[in-house]
Amino acid sequence: MSGADRRRLVLVLARYGAASAAPPGVDPAAFAQACLADTYEVAADLVDAASGLVGPDGLDELLWPGSARFDEQDLPALLRACADVADEVVLVPADVPDLPGLVLAKQLKVLHRADVAVAPERGGPGCVALGLRLPVAAWVPLDRLDLDVDPRPLLAATAPTPGLVEVTPDWHRLRGAAAVHRLDPDLEGWEETRALLAGRPAR
Repeated sequence: MSGADRRRLVLVLARYGAASAAPPGVDPAAFAQACLADTYEVAADLVDAASGLVGPDGLDELLWPGSARFDEQDLPALLRACADVADEVVLVPADVPDLPGLVLAKQLKVLHRADVAVAPERGGPGCVALGLRLPVAAWVPLDRLDLDVDPRPLLAATAPTPGLVEVTPDWHRLRGAAAVHRLDPDLEGWEETRALLAGRPAR
């Protein structure tokens, strides 16, 4: 299947929220919502890929027209549902509001030759994006994958050949009180989070 024919989907998972990284004086729920909105905007801006959200009711107002929407569910069930609408999926936590689109584009680029792509969390124990070719290969231990845990050791132990797992550029996540200082003010985007931190109401 050529690159032009592959159906690509980038999903932001709301359960990996940034509430724990809200600085003093900022409501954690509002901070998590702003980060979710900005992370989704990064996904929605990608060319040649559909975008969507996974999470509870109340997220629909964030969606661009034509975007995918999945209820909260375990990873195997989610990926089975994704296989009906996509050939490749990239899962992204909702706590990366300043994520460069290039990080996700690199994931999509390698999935034509790899079963799994991992973008590690910079300075942390998880990953910032996890890409999978669909339907998921039988060797991938779906029931043990979690975006809060770096899957590279597990995947290295289960992959039939090393080339089936690609590692792509890393990025930081907002997962603690000090993490907000990692946001890059010179990067375009993350308007909702930026406005909230500046004391302006998010849209």
